[in-house]
Order: sequence, then structure tokens, then C-alpha cells
Amino acid sequence: MKQDVNIGKMIKDELDRQERTPAWLAKRLNTCRSNGYKVVNEKKFNDILFLIDVSIAVNHNFFKDIAEIMDSELSTNQGQDV
Repeated sequence: MKQDVNIGKMIKDELDRQERTPAWLAKRLNTCRSNGYKVVNEKKFNDILFLIDVSIAVNHNFFKDIAEIMDSELSTNQGQDV
């Protein structure tokens, strides 16, 4: 079963864990406040370099989170014709 990966939600969850806001993230990324809110409301991310910047800004490796989801999917599908 393919899991939904919502990177915006992952970023929001991490900000919540750190008790930070999308506005704080926007400031760290040197962008306007509305862009900070757009980041956490995005369901699909197409810009890997931007995700690197976000990961550095919040000091959290979102690529590791994504890799864990991929590993789970791969082990679930192991031995199946997909």
C-alpha cells in the first residue's frame, strides 16, 4: 500500500515540535511571511534544493524521514510484482 507523503505536513509537525511558526521559518529562509505559510500548506514538493534549505533552517533532515517511508514501502512490496 502506497503511503501519502505530505512534506508540508511533515514540516509543520516539526515546527510544532520545536514550538516555532511558519512566520519564523519564513524569516529563517529570508522570504516573506506568506511564503512560510505556503510551505506548511504544500502537499507536493517539487523543489529539492528548497527542501534542503528548509531542512537546514529547522535543523531537521526531512530526506531521512522520506527515506524511512520509502524503506517501509520497499519492504512491503518485496517479492511482489509491482
